[in-house]
Amino acid sequence: MVRKNVSMEDTYLQKLQPFLDKNNGNLSAAIRDAIELADAALKGHESVEDALGFFTDEATKYPAIRDSLIESGECILISQLSFRWLIENLDGILVADELVSELFNPYRIKNVSELLEYLNTRSRNLGWEIEASFSKWEEDRTEVIIIEHGDPSLRSFLAEIISIFLARYLNLDVSFVHRKSNSIQIFLKEYIFETNVPPGIRKNFGVLDSTFKEIKSRPDFWTSLVERYRLQRYERVNLNKDVFEIFLSGEVPDMTSFFEASAGKPIREIPLCELYVICKELILSTQIVSDIERTIEGEKMDLKIRHKFSNENVILKLVELFSKIFREAGHMFEVRIVSNLIIFKFAEIC
Repeated sequence: MVRKNVSMEDTYLQKLQPFLDKNNGNLSAAIRDAIELADAALKGHESVEDALGFFTDEATKYPAIRDSLIESGECILISQLSFRWLIENLDGILVADELVSELFNPYRIKNVSELLEYLNTRSRNLGWEIEASFSKWEEDRTEVIIIEHGDPSLRSFLAEIISIFLARYLNLDVSFVHRKSNSIQIFLKEYIFETNVPPGIRKNFGVLDSTFKEIKSRPDFWTSLVERYRLQRYERVNLNKDVFEIFLSGEVPDMTSFFEASAGKPIREIPLCELYVICKELILSTQIVSDIERTIEGEKMDLKIRHKFSNENVILKLVELFSKIFREAGHMFEVRIVSNLIIFKFAEIC
């Protein structure tokens, strides 16, 4: 036994009180317990100061914050597997504005810096392990938000919420989203808020949003229609009533309005390469033919339209339908019919 005199202020004695209570007031036993606890706490730390900093840092306080949120009923615990399933199966559906403003208060956050500072603080307090930063893209000085680390599903979820907040409250839209294995980069551009869903938000986060809203508004119709398409392996034609009526009368409808609406300009101003892209959209939405493909040789371009019709009159109607479109656009061409192919040969590329 080594006996030494130990002097300490009353403040430190008070800190030892839990150990004194445990050991029935035996100071030597209390100090031994305190030494054992200190030894365990110092493992993994280079110094006493480092260990103290770890236990007093704000980042280590999130369990208490988490517990208080659960006790108040504001939050619930959910497994990571369940959370990922929810986020991944909601991909393409936009988060409601009410949830965005609940997570990020628009009355307190006035700029991008405050938004990211709030996100980082909340991440530390709740143990998300997400880090957000702000920079400029060197090539054209485009402003970029970078969200790093943490769970990939949570990262995607927060990227969407941040983008919607920026569009609605700070007049910024998303021009491009670059997803990496451990980060998401959100490229921003100025935007004057005019519609409920800015185009960049819809393109990068909400491609299925309007589709799901429509399905929910008429579930019986869409469930039946999808089932019909599935059972018939998509061998169906989808036409609006006006076009169908013209076909029934034996005439060939004029599809000019469809192309002008898709391009946002008169048919005469639509170049051939853009007409091809819109033809792909027409075929995808109507299934009137199977496919269209483009081949280019030198300064000439061919469009090959594949179909599954065998009736000669039907095939000729298809030739006339597409010929009308190309003639109205002012393009010269020749037509060949080979088995299940209709080949339009143009003396130009675009």
